[in-house]
Amino acid sequence: MFKLGIQPDAITFNTLINGLCNEGKIKEAVGLFNEMVWSGHEPNVISYNTVINGLCKNGNTIMAVRVFRKMEQNRGKPNVVTYNTIIDSLCKDRLVNEAVEFLSEMVDRGIPPDVVTYNTILHGFCSLGQLNEATRLFKEMVGRNVMPDTVTFNILVDGLCKEGMVSEARRVSETMTEKGAEPNAYTYNALMDGYCLHNQMDEAIKVLGIMIGKGCAPNLSSYNILINGYCKSKRMNDAKRLLSEMSEKNLTPDTVTYSTLMQGLCQVGRPREALNLFKEMCSSGLLPDLMAYSILLDGFCKHGHLDEALKLLKEMHERRIKPNIILYTILIRGMFIAGKLEVAKELFSKLSADGIRPDIWTYNVMIKGLLKEGLSDEAYEFFRKMEDDGFLPDSCSYNVIIQGFLQNQDSSTAIQLIDEMVGKRFSADSSTFQMLLDLESHDEIISRFMRGSSQHTKMND
Repeated sequence: MFKLGIQPDAITFNTLINGLCNEGKIKEAVGLFNEMVWSGHEPNVISYNTVINGLCKNGNTIMAVRVFRKMEQNRGKPNVVTYNTIIDSLCKDRLVNEAVEFLSEMVDRGIPPDVVTYNTILHGFCSLGQLNEATRLFKEMVGRNVMPDTVTFNILVDGLCKEGMVSEARRVSETMTEKGAEPNAYTYNALMDGYCLHNQMDEAIKVLGIMIGKGCAPNLSSYNILINGYCKSKRMNDAKRLLSEMSEKNLTPDTVTYSTLMQGLCQVGRPREALNLFKEMCSSGLLPDLMAYSILLDGFCKHGHLDEALKLLKEMHERRIKPNIILYTILIRGMFIAGKLEVAKELFSKLSADGIRPDIWTYNVMIKGLLKEGLSDEAYEFFRKMEDDGFLPDSCSYNVIIQGFLQNQDSSTAIQLIDEMVGKRFSADSSTFQMLLDLESHDEIISRFMRGSSQHTKMND
């Protein structure tokens, strides 16, 4: 356009900047914005809003605020959209107090905040668990004659439920209709989730009844919430009943539904039923993900079905689903529990071949397993290998290896490791401390440990 001698106007610039922002080309959009200024075109509120929105969507709130301040310097006039965009981005960055400052600023400048402004900050406060601030802002909102909508109430209901204030959330939901806002599926789901989190399943089911009675159809999330609640309460038959009910209501379960049920069944010692559900999920056309496999593998390992666990690992490879380090560590731990030392070591050695790097949990599992088998020297080598691989032993690492050496009657190495642990400001857990008390020479060891602990306390003071 420039090469042809055609000079774009402000509308053309705005259109091009918007297009670049929509494609995620923020750097190019900012460059074109600067070119617009250099070419003598005065950016208008649309120009600024477009660039600010693009920067915020790209997670660059600081630069967006700079552009906002530049707009003010150039006598631009921010509107409610400008402020809402900045406020939303600040809240997403958990900078809610800064968002409140922008709210005060817009009020001082005579730009009336709208329901979107307040909803954004309310959500920010609730996300941080600052319910008192959220309540104060809600009262301010009503005092400024900004009418709360369904979204406003849903934010408050959800926030209260997450903080365990389900009764208060219920009261808020009951006042919605009085304020001209009808509860929707999100409202009822938030309430049900609140009751489920506190193991009040009968109350959650009552909310479901109210929801249906008000003509609001339960959705997939509604059933997933209730199924999760029943699973956490170990009421697996009720959870499975809801799965059957879903098909009657023409609701299709998703991977979350099946994974939740599988985990619940594994936790109550019914991994075979979990496997049947896994097969049902696959036959329904849903592709199992890493989470589904991890749940089943963990269930099989914990209940001693190790052959099935290894078959699942093989199936994952056949489906080209790459196991992660968490899954491998679950398997390694399961093999050690079952006394299958060589299989556990073989799985660990396969990690590098699969391009997977062990983490500190993996090393701790290996160390504990080797010590359980009486292989103290090999466990010690693994302990030192951690540091070579870039993982500093944590408190768990020290407690695991000290307990292992004490169990294997090697108190001299245990003492050396206690000195090392105290020097790194880690503490013995209750199991380690009890094992120290059981030693005949425990007085010297414990006094050494306590000296180190007192020095640590003084340093902190």
